[in-house]
Amino acid sequence: LSVARAVKELYDYSCQMCSVRLMTPSGAYAEAAHIRPLGRPSNGADVVGNVLCLCPNHHVLFDEGAIAISDDLSLIGLVGRLFVSSKHSLQLESIRYHRTHIFETSSGT
Repeated sequence: LSVARAVKELYDYSCQMCSVRLMTPSGAYAEAAHIRPLGRPSNGADVVGNVLCLCPNHHVLFDEGAIAISDDLSLIGLVGRLFVSSKHSLQLESIRYHRTHIFETSSGT
């Protein structure tokens, strides 16, 4: 089982930000979003603790730095809180990396 699929199955393909579960003719659809991006320059890991299950809209907004996550899991740039299963240990260092390198660098542009 891939990391992306494991996280999506953990949340039954529902967005951790808005709880939307998109249904398509081929079944439920959600996207696996890396908190700290893979590859250079971010060098994030492809591990469950660095992946969120998001709807396509929130995935794009998160990747583009329009929204971020506080240490207490409240959302920045969006009303609400990130839903996190007790079976999902998020990497706080990845959340902080996203907030300082993705979110803050894009704000104001």
